[in-house]
Amino acid sequence: MNDEIMQFFGLSKGFHQVQFLETETIKKQIENIKYACGTSGISGIIALTGMVGSGKTTLLWKIQQQLLEEKQVLVCRSLSTDKKRVNINTLYTALFFDLAKDKNFKIPNAAEQRERKLLELVKKQDKPIVLFIDEAHDLSSQTLISLKRMIELVYGSGGSLTVILAGHPKLGNDLRRPTMEEIGARTQIFQLNHWIEN
Repeated sequence: MNDEIMQFFGLSKGFHQVQFLETETIKKQIENIKYACGTSGISGIIALTGMVGSGKTTLLWKIQQQLLEEKQVLVCRSLSTDKKRVNINTLYTALFFDLAKDKNFKIPNAAEQRERKLLELVKKQDKPIVLFIDEAHDLSSQTLISLKRMIELVYGSGGSLTVILAGHPKLGNDLRRPTMEEIGARTQIFQLNHWIEN
């Protein structure tokens, strides 16, 4: 934002310099998402959708920070920036990086070994696990289906894995398609643009 615009509107700081505005509605939604992502003991998928600039990434950071401070769940993140190439292998790698305590840990290449190793790590944690994925509107439908199966695998072994997806409204639309019913029916969708208070 240039100086003339700031002067015209009487602004002393650019938008990127101001703190996150946490309205009562947003506070309630943060609590709802936090409850759904592990403290409830329920595994599943949560989708946070909103238009570009609606504050999805900022809200995601806020939720992560609160969960880290509260220490009731383990926070994992997928940091890969090329989301169109992210597949289930990438997401397994993200979980292994954040869950494995041993610096010399090697991620198994074979799928069966990989899954069994993940379950071993989950059992050692003894806490619900939350995996955050930003820009998730670029994930393929096959990756979303594989995520659902990963969650079921962890749940079936007595663990709890919640995946929080954040993305454009396309993500919510994709999850509502008849071809994605298997995933969409098991996903809680929070729409950020609906939180604006009048």
